[in-house]
Amino acid sequence: MKYVLTIITLLSFISCKKSSSDSTVEPTKTDSFTVTINNGYGAGKYKTGDTVHLFSVAYTDNQLFDKWSSSDIAVLNAFEEWHTWFVMPAKDISFTGSLKSILPVTIQYEQIRGRDRFKPVYYYFSTGNKGFVYLLHGTGGNAANVVNNYEFKQLYKELVNDNFGIIITEAEESTTGIDANGDGKIRWLATPVDSIANVDYANIKIITDTFYNRGVTNRSKFRYSAGMSNGGAFSAALSYVYKYKAGISYCAPSGINVAQISSIPFQFCMARYDNNENVGPQGNIDALNNSLTLTGRGICSKYFIKEHAPLYPERFARRGDITIAKSAAVFNELKRKGYLDSKNYFIGFSDALSTTYQTSPLSFPQLNDLTPLQKLFVIKQIDLSVSDHKMYSDYNKATLKFLNAQCQ
Repeated sequence: MKYVLTIITLLSFISCKKSSSDSTVEPTKTDSFTVTINNGYGAGKYKTGDTVHLFSVAYTDNQLFDKWSSSDIAVLNAFEEWHTWFVMPAKDISFTGSLKSILPVTIQYEQIRGRDRFKPVYYYFSTGNKGFVYLLHGTGGNAANVVNNYEFKQLYKELVNDNFGIIITEAEESTTGIDANGDGKIRWLATPVDSIANVDYANIKIITDTFYNRGVTNRSKFRYSAGMSNGGAFSAALSYVYKYKAGISYCAPSGINVAQISSIPFQFCMARYDNNENVGPQGNIDALNNSLTLTGRGICSKYFIKEHAPLYPERFARRGDITIAKSAAVFNELKRKGYLDSKNYFIGFSDALSTTYQTSPLSFPQLNDLTPLQKLFVIKQIDLSVSDHKMYSDYNKATLKFLNAQCQ
């Protein structure tokens, strides 16, 4: 797998307008080489040097993406990921995606007593599990959000299939609905870094001890954490406080202080066009710098950044509740209304579409025909294609590898 570990460069775009007297005519460009994709999307004709994205066909709850196969597999950025990309060579090229069958994951749920009150806890432990991973929601989220989030679901399917246990609970502020520290947000509290005074750390310890006492796992097995946004920042602190084997942050730089003191291997999974007020371009730079700080201190760290990608007609059928035909109809509606450029990249962010739709839903007959949950899924898929601030599954195999082996 080729890791995206290069330092982020801030690009300056200069627009040049020709005068009316400029008679220079650009030569006609022709598509010269063909990409063929079996069991996936992204096929077509491309010019040498174009960035080409591959996407797997949709898969069900009892399936996972396995890998891409090709005689030219070395050109791919990541041959085991359901979505990957490559730079077009000067020849025809083909790829075949493959899926593998798994047992559907049945998540257990109960209320477990924390420090001050009962906490909602979702979990799965196989017999003989190798350890367990805490999956952590972002600001304004809760445990149920993680369980029902399509991208998180792809991650915990991978984890369970690889014999990891999983535990999903929520911040104390999410349970009570009270902004305890007055920061205007409902989320995990990374400070104070104290396993007794800080109720979030205390709850994690108590819930963990509950599973130890039940004998479904034991203290000799490794612990891990992975979180999105505020959950990613909490993952960095949590893994440090309890000396986990490794931690992962999605879409959060996760704090220079932790990077300067932690000895826990840590992976950053960022999004190139993250538009969150607490991340953005500077947050991506901070995450990279934190990763480099850890590495410079001799601590294993990896850094990935998800690039933006074109939409494709079948994208909205990923979850299975929107048909391929309906997905294509919504895609074509967006295309006709000017939301996609000539290469089918979404223009700007999804907020503009949401605002226009809310103002005039009947002018979007295909989108308007969907259920509220389906509309939300369409918007999230657009956000993912833009590479905005959303949990994503594009580097699941990289995450699995890091949890298993870190930098070995």
